[in-house]
Amino acid sequence: MVLNETVNATVNATNGSILNSALLNQTLSKASEAASVATSFVPLVFIRLWDLIAAPFRHAEMLWIIFPLFFTLLVMELYYDRNQDEELGWGAALANSLVLVFVTIDLIKTSFSHGTPWSVLKEIVLAVFGNGQLPISPQTLILILFLAAYGIVVTVVNYFHLLPRKLAFIISHHAPINYLAYFAVAIVYSLGTDHPIPFDLATLIAAALLFIIILVIVFVIKRYIPRFLGGGNNRRW
Repeated sequence: MVLNETVNATVNATNGSILNSALLNQTLSKASEAASVATSFVPLVFIRLWDLIAAPFRHAEMLWIIFPLFFTLLVMELYYDRNQDEELGWGAALANSLVLVFVTIDLIKTSFSHGTPWSVLKEIVLAVFGNGQLPISPQTLILILFLAAYGIVVTVVNYFHLLPRKLAFIISHHAPINYLAYFAVAIVYSLGTDHPIPFDLATLIAAALLFIIILVIVFVIKRYIPRFLGGGNNRRW
């Protein structure tokens, strides 16, 4: 009887040791996989960040559309910071939302080799209902359609005042609107070049980082560059 109990205890201890060893190996394996993903994914995010920053220099044709975007962003930020008694109105919010609509039209034209609206529509219909091939990836088309939908929805919201004022002005603010337009332009204009920017998770994270960087740069400009255009009595500097 004592011998059986001793054997059982030994077996249980052995099984427990084997189970703990298996769990430890499994944990170490998962940790190794996570570390491997981190060491490969994090550098990829910074590569995509650089791709987004360098896009206008690699694809100079982008400058025709992104220069007005960033110039407008900077001027509007300085204007509202300078005239603090003013705030974004429905008219300005409507104009901001229309930016996305106009940018989307340019992206569609660029993606479909500057074809006419009817030829573009034909290509899309044939690709959806037939055997036609789109000149862009489905992910890129989704990005363009999202941009178009967002611009149209926000335009309608601002035109008819369908949302509370503060919420409508948040989704229509020139900073996210202009940056979203830049992001889509960088993706689309890089297609078919030596430095294409894929629309994936790493690019989305890099885009979020770049947006934060731009906000910091704009803040520094507003905070430390003296106002040299004159103004009213609402200055903070």
